[in-house]
Amino acid sequence: MKTPSPSDASDSPRLLHIDRKAPANRAALQVLEEAAAYVRAHPEVVSLILMVGSPGQCRPFMTPVDNPLGFIGMLELMKHDLFREK
Repeated sequence: MKTPSPSDASDSPRLLHIDRKAPANRAALQVLEEAAAYVRAHPEVVSLILMVGSPGQCRPFMTPVDNPLGFIGMLELMKHDLFREK
């Protein structure tokens, strides 16, 4: 009996679990895919801010901030635009 090597493991088909209902994090995964596609398509992108929320928790993920005052100003402008759209 042949023991599969690590190179053989990548060639083998993966078993996928199919559930009857969509996963709860499907919308979040879609946003991540869209953000990754945008960053790949725009080489001028230099920073990323992402807030991940789950029941009882909210975690920020971000690239380093060199100019905190400019960062806060950008957040305020984004907040203003968001409230204006609603």
